[in-house]
Amino acid sequence: MRQARQIFKNTAAMTLADLVTRAGSMLLSFLIARMLQASGLGIYSTAMAYYGLIAIAGSMGAQDFLVREIARDPDKTNRYVVHASVLGLVVSSSIMAVFFLILPFLGYSAELASSTGVVILAIIPGTLNMIQNAVFVAHQRVEFVLYTRVLGTVVNVALSVLLLSRGYGVVSLLVAFVVVEYLVMFCFFFFISRRITPLRWEFHLSFARKLVWEMRVFAALSFLSALFAQPEIIILSLVSSEDEIGYYSAANKLVGFWYLVSQMYMANVYPLLSRSYRLAEEKFQILQNQSIKYLLAISLPLTAGIVGAAAPVIQLFYGPGFEAAILPLQIMAFNIPLAYVSAVLWRVLAARDRQDAVLWVRIITLCTRLGGGLLMARWWGVLGASISVLVSLLLNTLLLAVHVRRSGIRLRFVGLGWRFALAAIVMGVLTWAISPQLNLWLLVLIAAVVYAGLVLLLKGFDADDLALFRQVCRPKEPRRQHGEL
Repeated sequence: MRQARQIFKNTAAMTLADLVTRAGSMLLSFLIARMLQASGLGIYSTAMAYYGLIAIAGSMGAQDFLVREIARDPDKTNRYVVHASVLGLVVSSSIMAVFFLILPFLGYSAELASSTGVVILAIIPGTLNMIQNAVFVAHQRVEFVLYTRVLGTVVNVALSVLLLSRGYGVVSLLVAFVVVEYLVMFCFFFFISRRITPLRWEFHLSFARKLVWEMRVFAALSFLSALFAQPEIIILSLVSSEDEIGYYSAANKLVGFWYLVSQMYMANVYPLLSRSYRLAEEKFQILQNQSIKYLLAISLPLTAGIVGAAAPVIQLFYGPGFEAAILPLQIMAFNIPLAYVSAVLWRVLAARDRQDAVLWVRIITLCTRLGGGLLMARWWGVLGASISVLVSLLLNTLLLAVHVRRSGIRLRFVGLGWRFALAAIVMGVLTWAISPQLNLWLLVLIAAVVYAGLVLLLKGFDADDLALFRQVCRPKEPRRQHGEL
């Protein structure tokens, strides 16, 4: 129960941190869409897609690698952070230089080219922030991530709103973003040095070479993850208009917002999976099954609700002129449960030192996604890009499941999720039927009540789940003094 409480605490802190960050990003997207229209949103989204691609690739998979290694031996925190940071700086700087060389040949408009050129300046702090974030996760001190991200988001949103109100464009917003990323980097450094371990210079070329070798698979996975993040936006920027990118980004932003739950939950479960694999196989299986079950319980009603209420959701957040984003939003809603399950499966394999299997799955999936996405985006624009994402995520999940089964781990998707699926389908049909007559917020409330009632009726959570929830939510009992019974 202590472990469950720790997972809950850290998941809540990281979820809240990411929630604040994503809420700030969504608020900016809504403001840009209403003040600069679809083309402005398209330019902003394309620039941020390039930033995400290069920052993730530049980190070389250090975040997942460091979480595993520091969790196993916390005394090596400083050594790992210093060496990973140096390697990350070298790689990210090299990628930035290459990008600036090819940028003039991409055929972008002047504003889009300027926007991407500015946001690339945030790659160095972005890479270091990912590395430092791993320290907080491994040491289970993610409350410092929450404090820093809240500060950064508030500053970024405030600066951006001020700039938009004074008539500035996308380029100025990205300058503000770069400044905030440096602010976050310095805050992370301060909290690690003062509250976890003092950071000092400790670089050895032999250890750096060893680290490069040990991280090789994680680095490849990081590069593939970077390409896997938002390739459709970059593809659309090459074959379509900025308006089309804006429509796709509008739908993708609403769906991507919900990925934070699985990301934050599994970020905190991952160190426990890594430990339990070496200590207790039964505990490992229980952690896996609980993670799949709880994430399905959250993701399935989200999918059903978005499909049923897509039109009023788009109208509320983006206003008139974004009707072309409704169908893509409904298609991409099915990405949520696939992404949630994949988040569990690849970490199960990585915790068992089978990151090689994850690498091959991502290579196969990425080739399918890039090739299919390029063709479908060229033929059908936003709709084709949306279908491409769904197909690639389905393939990714199926291949990961095959490798998990081959490693000797049992998977029970139907047994764990059928009750939640049935409740979500009923709720989704009801939402679709009554959505034209009701306010969106009232619709959400009714849908939530209906889903919760159906889950209780179908006994989606058993006695062990309910006991776990009670223990997690129960106030922590004070420690007994020596001699007390």
